[in-house]
Amino acid sequence: MAGCRTLPDPCETPKEDPPTREESENRKVVREFIDRVWNATWSKEDSNRLLAGRGSGDNTYVPPSVEDTLGSLRHPDSIRHRRDRAGNPIRSSGPDDYKKCVNAVHMIVQDLRVEILDMVASGDSVVVQMLLRGTDRRADGKAELPGAFGAQPPTGKRFRMQTTSVYQLRDHRIISDRLMYGAPLEYED
Repeated sequence: MAGCRTLPDPCETPKEDPPTREESENRKVVREFIDRVWNATWSKEDSNRLLAGRGSGDNTYVPPSVEDTLGSLRHPDSIRHRRDRAGNPIRSSGPDDYKKCVNAVHMIVQDLRVEILDMVASGDSVVVQMLLRGTDRRADGKAELPGAFGAQPPTGKRFRMQTTSVYQLRDHRIISDRLMYGAPLEYED
């Protein structure tokens, strides 16, 4: 790298540029989204409503506070990019997309907590490295159905999983959410 020759010590690490105001705001939106959606505490009544809804074919129930957050921090045209079990790219969108996703995750991990390990913003994109922790236990107790992130059958054990996602924002609302990396599930002893 020719630019490194201009430094007094070629091994010196240059200081990071301070984030722009937009980058700071976008980081704040993503952090708030993770805290208020994925780390939301569900009451017993909320979990019962989830089970009742699923029993009648409705998989969109989320607590009102989560629904409000999805409405305020997620752009109506947002798209989630993932991969299916075979590794093929899939994308989902629509007004109920995130509610269905949060509902499905809570169904298999009621005590999910997401810890942000690192967050980097550049323009309208925010890259987040996260550590997910929870218990692989279905809310309905059905051992014949998949548990945490495809585990078959649910183990009832605590797990951890590291992921990296890229969020793209428009007008300080999430317009795109792309899972870039998901490490294999690790069970804690």
